[in-house]
Amino acid sequence: MLTSKQAPSYGPPTPAYIFRGHQAAIHALHFFASNRYFISGDSDGWIVVWRLITKRPAAVWKAHDGGVMGIKDWQGSSIITHGRDHKLRVWRVRDEDLESLSTRLPVDGAAAEENKQPWLVHSIDVNALNFCAFAICPDIDRTKQAGSETEFPPLLLAAPNGLDNGGVDVFQFPTEQRVSKLQSEKKVNTGMVMSLRLFNSTRLGRLMLVVGYEDGQVAAYTRKNQNVMPAWIWERLMISRPHKQPVLSLDVSPEHDWFITSSADATIVKYSIPSQPTQADQAEKTNDTKHAGQQDLKIRSDGRVFATAGWDKHIRIYSAKTLKELAVLQWHKEGCYAIGFAVVNTSHTSSEDRPCAVVQLNAMERIKQEREDKIHNTHWLVAGSKDGKISLWDIY
Repeated sequence: MLTSKQAPSYGPPTPAYIFRGHQAAIHALHFFASNRYFISGDSDGWIVVWRLITKRPAAVWKAHDGGVMGIKDWQGSSIITHGRDHKLRVWRVRDEDLESLSTRLPVDGAAAEENKQPWLVHSIDVNALNFCAFAICPDIDRTKQAGSETEFPPLLLAAPNGLDNGGVDVFQFPTEQRVSKLQSEKKVNTGMVMSLRLFNSTRLGRLMLVVGYEDGQVAAYTRKNQNVMPAWIWERLMISRPHKQPVLSLDVSPEHDWFITSSADATIVKYSIPSQPTQADQAEKTNDTKHAGQQDLKIRSDGRVFATAGWDKHIRIYSAKTLKELAVLQWHKEGCYAIGFAVVNTSHTSSEDRPCAVVQLNAMERIKQEREDKIHNTHWLVAGSKDGKISLWDIY
């Protein structure tokens, strides 16, 4: 049963904290470094790295001349940002790098020329006309060839093509080379690419790409014969039109066997990912939520629930199995555009599980250790609003 850790069982859930640092709408949120930090990006191009344990900024800088559309981390020591200025940038943000950066927030009058940027590792030009952020996954083939760990292990990055509305470019990092282009559907006018997920399927052992389109269609593709053919050939596994309005967001399950989509309409849809090409386009489950415009959608790292950020100011929690609404989180006064879940690593060892010789700590050290354990082991949820405020939730 869903309960709140911040409120009595008879009352509505309340936020654990409200972060007030941005003056513009929040469009991207991402946890990284074992949840010690999360990053927020706004429509003015500002990035804030927040320390979760202190609830204070660790670094603030202006990353783009346009709004921030997406944020991901690369190996926990770098972050990737995608801006409306058609730039995709990689910044090095190790703990020692953050120490030299300003913590003055946009609401406190931060200026781009005064807030020093971290080291810019990579910068490439990508399309940003269709409001679709990038997607990433490890480049397994090149990692095997490299044979050893590096600060920047090989990475694949997908972004909408700048000329072909329904096309997708795949880049390889750190070389910054475009290694593939998925052509738009020739027999179907899908419109622009609106949402992407790129991943290595643990079930199928292949690179996969799931795309949501402007006309409400979704499609899943796989890289064909990647183990025997060096050339990139994409094979479509399925295509379907579950939505009447543009797809706003989609996310793939932790086991890579299903995905869920949201749209400008009120429908949320769940699809199984087929292992072979199929003509069947029947969704596994559909829920007409009656709430149009669930802008962002994220599946929790255990695959049990997912959350959406809505134009109607509300954050909604759903069962991933049934798509049933489990909770509605109400605090924001304006529409919510971004949401993010902390990733809980089940292999993380808490202080209670460590050998006795290791945990003989004084009172202050033990309190600090317990706080750190909670940061690592809690399924935190953050949501960002049009007014620049970010709510932090712990509802399970």
